[in-house]
Amino acid sequence: MKNLRNFLLIPILLGVVFATHAAAQTETDELAASRVLIEALERENGALRSRVETERQMTALLTELAAVRKTETEALRTALAAKNETIAAQDAAIERQDALIAELRRRKTSVWKRLGDIAIGAVAGALLR
Repeated sequence: MKNLRNFLLIPILLGVVFATHAAAQTETDELAASRVLIEALERENGALRSRVETERQMTALLTELAAVRKTETEALRTALAAKNETIAAQDAAIERQDALIAELRRRKTSVWKRLGDIAIGAVAGALLR
C-alpha cells in the first residue's frame, strides 16, 4: 500500500507541476499580450495627441484667415465707397460742364449779328477818319 501511495503521489505532483507551469505560461502569454496592447494604446494616444495639436494649429490658422478676410472685406467696402464718391464727383463735374456748354451756346451770337457788328465798326471807322 505504501508503494501504491507513492505511485499515486507522482502523477498528482506531475499534474500540479504541469498545471502550475501552464498557469505560469498563461500569465506570461497574458503579460506579453497586455504589453503589446499597451504599446498599441500608447501609439494611438500619441497619434491622437498629434491630431489634437494639428487641430489646434488649424483652428488658429482658420481664425487668423477669418480675421484677414474680415479686414479685406472692410478694405473693399472702403474702396467701393471711395469709388462711388469719385463717380459722383465726376458726374457733378460733367453736369457743371454741360450747364456751361448750354450757357455758352445760349450766349453764342449769330453770323448776322457779327456781320452787323463789323459793318458798324467799319462805318464808325470811316466816320472817325
